[in-house]
Amino acid sequence: MKSLCLILICFVASQGRSAGDASGLKISAAVDIIGSVNVNTKDSARDRIDVREAEILLTGPIDHVFDGLLSFAAHSEKGIARAELHEAFIGSTKLIPRSQFKVGQYFLGVGRLNRFHRHEWPFISAPKVQEKFFGAEGALDTGLEYTVLVPTSFFLAATLGLSNGYTYGHSHNEGERPKVPTHYGRLASYQALPLGGGAELGLNFLQRTAADSTRMTLYGVDFAAKWREGPALNVLLQSELWVRVLEPKATRAEKALGFYLFPQKALTEQTYLGVLWDYYTVLELKDVTGKHLQNNEQKFLPTLTYKASEFSTLRLAYSLAYLAQDGHKTKNEQKIEAQATFIIGAHPAHAF
Repeated sequence: MKSLCLILICFVASQGRSAGDASGLKISAAVDIIGSVNVNTKDSARDRIDVREAEILLTGPIDHVFDGLLSFAAHSEKGIARAELHEAFIGSTKLIPRSQFKVGQYFLGVGRLNRFHRHEWPFISAPKVQEKFFGAEGALDTGLEYTVLVPTSFFLAATLGLSNGYTYGHSHNEGERPKVPTHYGRLASYQALPLGGGAELGLNFLQRTAADSTRMTLYGVDFAAKWREGPALNVLLQSELWVRVLEPKATRAEKALGFYLFPQKALTEQTYLGVLWDYYTVLELKDVTGKHLQNNEQKFLPTLTYKASEFSTLRLAYSLAYLAQDGHKTKNEQKIEAQATFIIGAHPAHAF
């Protein structure tokens, strides 16, 4: 895979600008650099700076009907570098009226964060619910996804997807054949808001049954609202709430709930201040006597963002996280996080 990435880089460099312009091909590279320093713990393993991700993205029309996307990414997770095929799919918005579809490998079209690349998120690290239910970056798989604009008097889009399901999350190793492959759906609506705002609300469902007969079901709600002053984003409010039910074949089901809330306000045309509240709990946690244990993990991250343009971002955050069980705090972790991201080239337009 590393050789393929090098070949692709050489290919892109050899094409030149004129070739991209003539064919409609758009080429871009995105880099995500992060660093963290622990404040009150002695875990020095994370006191470092890493290039978390470097991605090369090619998009463009294949012909008058179909479009294509191909991306390669090099990741550094816990100091281990790895190169891989990220996304590769063919799709169209022209073949079927009021519809779009894609076939290939892609991030599953559910929720809010899972539909965006990590360097496009409005904060640095994945909330606990995203990490536990989808993976630190997101769940991607190979399959078919279809979205139709429902003929109603208001905006309503329905998405249905079916993917292989051999793995779930951002896994690099293919697992065994699942009993039931991953299938999912999302129903989304958009509503204009006063003072130049707009909001998108999504209802989500995902289910799969693994090779060991463990069935996983996810129910979720995602919400994003934005207010702009001209081209500048003045206020952002983003949130997701998910419930996961794991049903192993031989033991009782496990239910967990997680959500995050992220309000952000512009301080100037280029600086923003936001606070991420992250919450996660196992709904039916019991001790050895069968007594229910109240438990939750919470994190608060005030985040300062500087965007010189849509192509470069600097962030600084202070993370305060703690674990509470049966009314007592059992863990308290504080750290400082920093991020620098940039995009070179013609990056595709972002979704709302």
